[in-house]
Amino acid sequence: MIGVIIFVFLLLLSTPIAAALGLTSIYAILDSGNSLDNVARNMFAGLDSFTLMAIPFFIFAGDLMLSGGTSKRLINMARKIVGWTTGGLPIAGVISSMFFAALSGSSPATVAAVGGIMIPSLKEANYSTKFAVGLICAAGSLGIIIPPSITLLVYGVIAEVSISELFIAGVIPGIFIGLVLIVVSFIIAKYQGHVPDERAPFKEVAKASIDAFWGLIMPIIVLGGIYFGVFTPTEAAAVAIVYSMAIGFFVYRELNIRVLFQVTKRSVITASMVMLVIASAQVFSWYLTIEQIPNQIASQALNFASNPIMLMLIIIAVLLIIGMFMDPSAAVLIMAPLFLPIVMELGVDPVHFGIIMIVNLAIGMLTPPFGLNLFVAAGVGKTPLTTVINGTLPFILVMIIALLVITFTPGMSTYLPSFLYD
Repeated sequence: MIGVIIFVFLLLLSTPIAAALGLTSIYAILDSGNSLDNVARNMFAGLDSFTLMAIPFFIFAGDLMLSGGTSKRLINMARKIVGWTTGGLPIAGVISSMFFAALSGSSPATVAAVGGIMIPSLKEANYSTKFAVGLICAAGSLGIIIPPSITLLVYGVIAEVSISELFIAGVIPGIFIGLVLIVVSFIIAKYQGHVPDERAPFKEVAKASIDAFWGLIMPIIVLGGIYFGVFTPTEAAAVAIVYSMAIGFFVYRELNIRVLFQVTKRSVITASMVMLVIASAQVFSWYLTIEQIPNQIASQALNFASNPIMLMLIIIAVLLIIGMFMDPSAAVLIMAPLFLPIVMELGVDPVHFGIIMIVNLAIGMLTPPFGLNLFVAAGVGKTPLTTVINGTLPFILVMIIALLVITFTPGMSTYLPSFLYD
């Protein structure tokens, strides 16, 4: 309990999550009489994984696609295709977020890439600032649900579950949540009486689609290669980098050596932060394991709520609260070892639980006080944080409903993996 208090206190002081985890782990290890040598040893062991190499690669590939002009071409294509419908511009924002999520694997990156173009466009079309930033903030959360998801990759390493199966499992839930956001956008636009754009001529739609073609086939190459065993997730991430550089330099010609240096620097900083969180969380996970805390929690939880539905609702509530305060990767590293024994005792497929967990944490990225998407949307939209929070409220509600549907409809997560791999 003292360790938990220390951890929460450090978070409230805005201590970086890696430092908060590390300091809490050091206290716990000293308190239990174990050697501090275990800190360095487990930090190294936590990063000594071929699969985890995919994280910096996917981060770099996403930054290259953003700076190489892919995102704006995908957004333009989406606007040309659906902009003429009621709520067409918000719908284009959601579709663009789904496309970019399939390229980046990161929610904040998706909010930044799509929001930089769509938020000003929505404002110009007389949509309220609150709605514009709230929608893009919510749609950006698809970045960690639709594959290739960095957070799903982390879960796969911790849970020792096939990364390929996890990635394919995220497809239907990701599309489902995207469709839910599209329906909400349509209803709000209809209610507020927004007039759609004029229908774009077929020639313009075709031109926009051709311009975006190279961005559209990247998920097919990367994910198709993973699903059909052509290469591993880590190799796929390396392929994504080479592909992104090729189209940025030679097709769209928006990359040059100066931009490449800036992108590399930004990606290295981001990847270093993520990997440090993983290393620190690995120490904490090791402490929990040797003290058998996950098993104790599992047995107590099963005694407390023997009803499987009630227990899953409790887990969902806990994860939603955790998501308000923690980065998704860190939350997965800490909470997956705690909850996996419980859900497996209930007969829940670990792949399905991975999707449940990631959708929970995606919602957490929209919720105060530390939802990262909120801060990114506020910065990109040049909007006060309170406005962003108010704008996300209706989307949080519908995403929680979608989460419950996904939780109690396991086939949404397990159908595609079983179809392809069984």
